[in-house]
Amino acid sequence: MTKIVFICTANQFRSPIAAAYFSTKLQNEHIPGDWDVISAGTWTKNGLPAHPSAIKLGEKFQLDISSHKTREVNSEILIGADLVLVMEQGHKEALCFEFPLCCEKIFLLSQVTDKNAVEITDPANNEFYDAQQIVQVIIDTIDNVFLAIIALTKSRAEVDHDAQQSS
Repeated sequence: MTKIVFICTANQFRSPIAAAYFSTKLQNEHIPGDWDVISAGTWTKNGLPAHPSAIKLGEKFQLDISSHKTREVNSEILIGADLVLVMEQGHKEALCFEFPLCCEKIFLLSQVTDKNAVEITDPANNEFYDAQQIVQVIIDTIDNVFLAIIALTKSRAEVDHDAQQSS
């Protein structure tokens, strides 16, 4: 099984939207394979619901995150992942500091294709964008890097599989 983890801060808005959209896109594009797409937060408590505006906006984009429950990122989640996609450079830096053995599989979502880094800011902390604009940025970013994510995830899965074989 190929596992991708989307990470934001509270795991109540950006990462659940990203995971839901990516899962939907996998199905719509008929991408073969067994995929496990989840989300987590760098600074959250386990078991909280998605933010009400995220649920409402998710519905507007045909994404159902109404049953989403937050989960705090931990070593088990990161070690089990083939690819970890974060929303902000600070997420990557914090995760690489706390989990240095997982750093090579952590990428800023917008940098999967080696393009300029674009952070997807938290709508709770951004007075210049409304929440719907943030959802649109997430969707547009995933659309732009979708095939690169698939390729990178598969190559990361092969690296992990080869490492397990040689152990």
